[in-house]
Amino acid sequence: MVSKAVKFFNGEYIKEDLIEYRNYQNNIIKKCSSKNSLVVLPTGLGKTIIGILLISHRLKKYPIKGKVIILAPTRPLVHQHLSSCQKFLDVDHEKIVSLTGKISPEKRINLFRNSQIIISTPQVIKNDIMRGRYSLSYVSLIIFDEAHRTHGNYSYNFISNEYIKKCSDPLILGLTASPGKDYERIQSLCQNLFVENIIFKTYKDNDVKNYVYDIDTILERVELPVFIIEISQIIENIFNKFLQFFIDRDLINSYKRYYSKMDFLNITNDLTFSLNYGDVYNSHDFDDEFQIQLYYQDPKIIDIVRNNKLNIHSIYSYCSSCISLLHAKELLETQEISLFQSFLDKLELKSELDNLAAKRIISSKHFKLIKDLLKRKSSDICHPKINNLLSIIQEEYESLNNEKFLIFTQYREMAQYLKKRINKQFGKDLIAEKFIGQSSKIDDPGFSQHRQIDIIQKFRETKINILIATSVAEEGLDIPNVDCVIFYEPVPSEIRLIQRRGRTGRNSSGRCYILLTDGTVDVPFYKVSLRKENKMMKVLSIPEELSLQEDLNRERICFENQEKKFSQSAILKSYRERREKEKQCLANRSIEQILDKLDEFATSEKCKDYKNQGVTFLSEVMDINRTKLKKGVFKMKKANKKKKTKRKRYLNNNVKTLINLADTYNIDGKLKFEEFKELAEFEEIIEDKFYIHFNRACYLGYLKKENDFVYFLKEAD
Repeated sequence: MVSKAVKFFNGEYIKEDLIEYRNYQNNIIKKCSSKNSLVVLPTGLGKTIIGILLISHRLKKYPIKGKVIILAPTRPLVHQHLSSCQKFLDVDHEKIVSLTGKISPEKRINLFRNSQIIISTPQVIKNDIMRGRYSLSYVSLIIFDEAHRTHGNYSYNFISNEYIKKCSDPLILGLTASPGKDYERIQSLCQNLFVENIIFKTYKDNDVKNYVYDIDTILERVELPVFIIEISQIIENIFNKFLQFFIDRDLINSYKRYYSKMDFLNITNDLTFSLNYGDVYNSHDFDDEFQIQLYYQDPKIIDIVRNNKLNIHSIYSYCSSCISLLHAKELLETQEISLFQSFLDKLELKSELDNLAAKRIISSKHFKLIKDLLKRKSSDICHPKINNLLSIIQEEYESLNNEKFLIFTQYREMAQYLKKRINKQFGKDLIAEKFIGQSSKIDDPGFSQHRQIDIIQKFRETKINILIATSVAEEGLDIPNVDCVIFYEPVPSEIRLIQRRGRTGRNSSGRCYILLTDGTVDVPFYKVSLRKENKMMKVLSIPEELSLQEDLNRERICFENQEKKFSQSAILKSYRERREKEKQCLANRSIEQILDKLDEFATSEKCKDYKNQGVTFLSEVMDINRTKLKKGVFKMKKANKKKKTKRKRYLNNNVKTLINLADTYNIDGKLKFEEFKELAEFEEIIEDKFYIHFNRACYLGYLKKENDFVYFLKEAD
């Protein structure tokens, strides 16, 4: 039973009588008001409100010049946080801003300087900090939303490190519903965010249970009809034939009970990694840092290939064939026959374009048998999940008067198919709409941020009754509460399971239906997600076993030199002057990284071993002068900027944008290709559209791609 709200959170910087008082939220704020904290809270328990309350606490401590940054991984989430801050915080709206890559650097500098609360995606903040456009010295709080992303090269890591270095009184708040599947991942997250304190709440906690309702998880099992089983068995026969290629060459374990797409992706990833780092791999310096990148450790894939003189191109091609077959089998068994047929059509098209992996499948006699069976199938045959789903909606609507549903599915094509089927059956009473992300292909434009917000609003107003969503609806977005959530298929991720399930049971008892096809990948996927969730719960229930940050000395932030610092980095006479300063800043960062690596190596055990063997290092006999090195790096940067006089050519806006992105974000004239694609995605230059305009920029000599890097060659005319 949910307790009746009798009071609100009120106080300085909080708008009166807007935030309902909840005891567990008050307890959390007490614990994280002075320590870097990771707050793990199930979806629906108000992580955003925790952030709002902590912001008000820090604004009291640093009321005039202190700043707060909220980081969120997507632009829709940034927009959502902006709306929440404006709604709940008693702060001038002009002092609450959002930063995006579409805003010019000059304007971002001004906005950062004149605002109290800055909300942004992490990539924008990272790139601005690296170029010295502003500092984190006067930021009293940084909130990392969806903190479970703080791994690898994600920008959260850079920002947290920079913040701890620069700010004398840092405070970090990490918010997530699911920090990771095991001890290692959670420990890594805590280390990356300098966590001093973990706060973990479940629906069963004494201070929480009075504010939540029960969620019933209902497993709906279905069995495949004979027709689908027959086709599935034929695919299995083709797959086993191709699998023998790997077994005969000792590339895969022949005794495995189950083979997944990941088995073959891991082979290609290991092979690609080993080929890219061949020189390092063959040396005795192939240490743990590289070793950990490989999935197959003993024996390693590259060793098997070289020892047996295997054809690398054939391995890649057969991996692609096996992955395609497993994907086709998954679509047939767990999705819908029409999606399966569509995928076969794509394979035939690839075969016509001389794709060897596709040709290998299409030329099989078994494939022709599948096509014949599909031609003879009855028009009313569909996957049993479809009728089961429609029955659930019918029963909920008629027996429980439920008019709001949230359906999760993995594939966009499935979302479109379900939308048509549901509207056909319930069109007079219930309206269904799909909800998908922005990244898309040319033939599928996806949904813009504006359209996503519009659909959510219509769903809130019950102008739309059934939302059929892909993973875009899992993370953070303020989708209205529903009493019924349906998984069209299980997901093998504890994070996605928790986020999906948490969309119900907020205002009344909720039901979570999971459709599962017996004898298919649905079964292991469901078991894996439960196992990972239980493992995560076990780790979080004993936080003392985690190694947390200690001895983080804090001193009150001094704002005396703030105006002077801003005048140096922000109020520059011209764009050209700022660019010169940013190049110097990047040169300084580059050289500091080089010297830090040298210092780190000089104190390592490996360096001692080399010295014991009589090895002398250049850094010991030469004076490494930081000033000279900085000048050298700066000179190299300037050399990359020399203009060449060539005939002016027409550049469309997308090509110009890509060139300007490379110009703005390059380090030493280059940046990683994947990072470049991410930046382009923020400008909505994606998929085929990206490659068309990127190739144009390369052809005209503005950019160049080499290995995994994009090189900036010259500015746009």
